Formats: sequence, C-alpha cells, structure tokens
Amino acid sequence: MQQINHIRIFAMCGHIDHGKSTLADRIIEACGQKIDRPQVLDSLELEREHGITIKLKAIRLNYSLNSNLCTLNLIDTPGHVDFSYEVSRSLAACEGAVLVVDATQGVQAQTLANFNLARLANLKVIAAVNKIDLAQADIEKTKDELLQLCFLADEIFCVSAKTGEGVDKLIKAIIEKIPAPTIKDESQSLIFDSSLDPYKGVVATIRVFGGKILAGDEIEFLGTGACAKVLQIGFLTPKPTFVGTLVSGEIGFLVTNLKELLLCQVGDTISKKGRDVSPLPGYQKAKPVVFLSFYPTDSNDFEKLKKAFESLRLNDSSLQFKSENSPSLGFGFRCGFQGLLHAQITQERLEREFDLDLIATSPSVSYILDGKIITNPADFDPTAKKVEEPYISALIFTPKDYFGSISKLIYAHRGSDLQVESFGNQLRIKSQFPLAEVLTGFYDELKSVSSGFASFDFELADYRQADLVKIDILVNRKLVEGLSQIVPRQKAQTFASKFAEKLKEVIPRQQFAVPIQAAVGLPASQAGRRSGQGGKILARQTIPAYRKDVTAPLYGGDVTRKMKLLEKQKKGKKRMRRFGQVDIPQEAFLVALKV
Repeated sequence: MQQINHIRIFAMCGHIDHGKSTLADRIIEACGQKIDRPQVLDSLELEREHGITIKLKAIRLNYSLNSNLCTLNLIDTPGHVDFSYEVSRSLAACEGAVLVVDATQGVQAQTLANFNLARLANLKVIAAVNKIDLAQADIEKTKDELLQLCFLADEIFCVSAKTGEGVDKLIKAIIEKIPAPTIKDESQSLIFDSSLDPYKGVVATIRVFGGKILAGDEIEFLGTGACAKVLQIGFLTPKPTFVGTLVSGEIGFLVTNLKELLLCQVGDTISKKGRDVSPLPGYQKAKPVVFLSFYPTDSNDFEKLKKAFESLRLNDSSLQFKSENSPSLGFGFRCGFQGLLHAQITQERLEREFDLDLIATSPSVSYILDGKIITNPADFDPTAKKVEEPYISALIFTPKDYFGSISKLIYAHRGSDLQVESFGNQLRIKSQFPLAEVLTGFYDELKSVSSGFASFDFELADYRQADLVKIDILVNRKLVEGLSQIVPRQKAQTFASKFAEKLKEVIPRQQFAVPIQAAVGLPASQAGRRSGQGGKILARQTIPAYRKDVTAPLYGGDVTRKMKLLEKQKKGKKRMRRFGQVDIPQEAFLVALKV
C-alpha cells in the first residue's frame, strides 16, 4: 500500500485536566492559526462551564518543516473515564497518539487506560510531559514513570501548554515519529463522529482510507444500506473550511441530504454508491454501566423528548435509551450511560439545547435475576433464586502515604482481591468490587481520603452472585417507583433509615402530616396491591404538617407585596412532579447517592 508522506493523523489523549486542550491551542498557534479564546476546541457551552472536554474534535493544520509543508490532522479527545468511548473512536482513525502527562501529578489512572487503548490499536505513541513551567513540576519523576510504561527516552518530550515552550520540538517529533497514513485500494471512509444540521441534514466526520469523495457524489452507508448525496465537503482549521474533495489519508466532514438520524451511525463505512466494497471493522458497541430514567414534567413533551434523544444519539453513540411507562411518573425513557458524569451532561444538554424540563430517577446498575437482565429496580423480584450483580476491575493511583485510608475505603465498599504495586513514588492499586458501590459516593470519598491526589479508573469485569434486596419508598402511603433501590441485605436496615431521614429533608411540608416509609419490596407482580404498600417496614419518618400561611404577616399595603410572597412560594415547583397529594422534588431522586 502507498503512503502519503506529508500527512500525519494523531490524537491528543491523557488523564482529565492534564492540559490536552490547552496544548492543542499552542499547536494551533504554532501552525499559524489564531485563536479567539482559550480551549478553542471545546466548543460546547457545557465543556467551558465544567472545564472538561466532552466531545472529540478533529481539525486540520499546516506546518512547515525543513521547507516542506506537512498537514497535521489533530483530534482532541476527552480525559474523563465516562467518555473513553470517544477516545477509542478517535484512535481508530489515527496512526499515532500524543499521551499528555501533567508533570505535577505524573502518570494517573486514565493515562494508563488511554496508553493501553492506543497500544491495542497498534498506534505509535509519544509522550508530552506538560506543565513544566510550574514550580511544583517533578519532571524527572514523571519521565521515570513513563519509562516504566515502556516508552523510550527519545519518545518523551517536555512542553508547557501555557507558555508554548517545547511545542515546536513536539510537532517535529510528531512528523518524524508518527507514520504517514496508508492508502487502501477500495473506496472506504470511516465515520468516527456525526452531528445534525437542522437545515441541510446529517453531517458525518470521516477518515478517508481509500479513494476520494467529491461534492455532489452519491454515497452509500454500508452498515445501514442508506444512500445520500454529498452537498458539501470541508474540514476544521478550527473554523470550517469548505473544499471540493477529500482524498485518501484526509480527515474532514460531509454535509449530506440525509434526514433520518439513525441511518448515519458512528463506526459505519461510507463508499461510492454501487461499489462492491467490504466495510471497515468499525467499533465495538459501547456497554452502558449506569441506568436511570428521564420523564418530562409535562406529559405533552414526550415526543419532544424522544426527538431530543434521537438527535443526541447521533453524535453520542454510547447513549442508549428505550421508552417505558410508570404509573406515577407517566411516559419516559430508560437510559444507559457510561457513568454518572455522562448522565449529568446528557440531562443538562436535554434541558438546555432542547428546552425540556425533566425528572431524573435515581441511578442504578443492571442485575441478572435467574438469567434475565434487569436495569430498573422496580423490576426486581425478591423471589428470584439466583441474583447476580456486576463487578468492576478498579485501578487506583495514589501517593504511598494514603494507602491505609484507601484500603479501608475499598473494603468498606465490599472490595476484594487487593493487589498493590510500587510505581515510582506512587502505588498502583488493583481491586474488584461491585459497580453499584461506585454510584454511592466512592469517587468523592476517594478524593477526600487522599486529599485529591488519587485517581480512579475501572472497567467491567463480570457478574457475581449476591444477597440483595429491594427497598421501596412509600410517600403518604403511595409507592414511588423512581425511588426504589437495590442494596445488600446486610446494609438494608442502615440504608433504609438514612434514606428516609434524607427524604424528610428534601420533600416539602404539606398542610397535613406526610409519612415516609422504607420497606423491603414485594415482587413486581404484587407491588401495586394494597395501595402500593410493600413488605416489612424498615424505617419511617414523618414530615410535620405545614400550617403557616405565608401571607399571614401582611397587614396591608400594596397587593404586590402579597404577590411577591406567593411567587416565591411557587419557585422550584417547576421541577416537581405531583404524586397524589404530595410534591416530590427532583432532589429526592438523587438522595440515594448521598446515603
């Protein structure tokens, strides 16, 4: 196969907050492009607010080396574990990767995870030790840790994404060490990202492996069998630049006339219409690890929510959802996510980008009951003979001083198989424990006991038999399905007591006393009987009646004084859902995460 010597395609990857997007800014400037704001590739409003990269971004730059013009295709990727699927998709379109490591923190959990992803993709990886301008940077220690990861000394480069020091040397190394793309004989292009233009149609970001694509071409999506016409072709610099063609070895985007969102899937192969071409390998389907449901507060917004999910799934292929119906919440969607941050970002995008007002239930994981997989605690059947829950293989990097407190934390969360290795001045701790424990504050506790120095990464391991029970919550003696939880039997009493106490704090007082009961749940077939009451009551709290009229202190004056008090009373009710006679606020569905 022929190589295109002037093109380089590489991804920027590494642990969260190690400076990938800032380093990308300096590379853009070194290539002669001006940027109008920091982290120019983080184009989503949520990315700038949270200070993290959520979506991959592919841009094309030109760099002159020894009077030869080189084309650099840079793909900036997220660093958080919840968005690792974005990283794997990016690496499938590359020949190399730049592993960014913070010199003040050294190798972290996601550093190792991304390094392994790049090795599995058979990519050439070079390391960039970032933040060398900081006084607390330990450059030699970081280099030693990278050498332990099988890097060679001439594959490690020191840079400062803030000042630009060492960036030119890094770019030169990218050109010299990362191989040029090869040309395939067949007309094949891989879709590794996509979006929707509401006026034109589906926009696919592609890597051309063979052949070329012209504006006006009729193309075929081999996976779905859909056909479309190419309306426009271009690439980002980082601003959109439109051209007439994309050739082998190039990365760019296609604007098509395709209107059906599901017909353009990430990982699919594009070819000229009518060609007998084999598809590219694509990607393994993402497996969700966290499940929760979204319900519109206005039942008339159900179709609007469905269209919003379909639109989001176009550029977030790891998002999975299906419709469901709850007696108390109405029609909504049960969704699968890569983690809690992924779920949080998705909810914020639904509310901001699509103007939706949502109720989100408590997150849970999947379980296997007598061979059947369930993702909703409401479907848990206590009569099942065999119950299995998912376990994860966790990887923790921490300074040695915090080993004692971290090991106690792991065992408190039902951890086992603790393995400890020395990694420079750090420890690499491997353990296995239930995925459900990650949802109940494990990461926050880990940061707390390690003073913020420990990093955490995990992957699904297997399912293991467990002794679990379902805790049902009854508010004013009516079952609230969205608050049901599955917990270990030995923790049921403690969990139920704390859960009821927390719910008492967040559910508003009424004009009458409201009982909150936590009970060991009945089978799903019986859960609706006896006004929704469950089995044995484990804990009870009572919200006292609210008898005070907020306008009672007023003795006269302008009517606007009364109206202001009444409007203040209404504030916050927009995000509530009525269950019989009691308003349940959104915060109640998140209480389980704090218990």
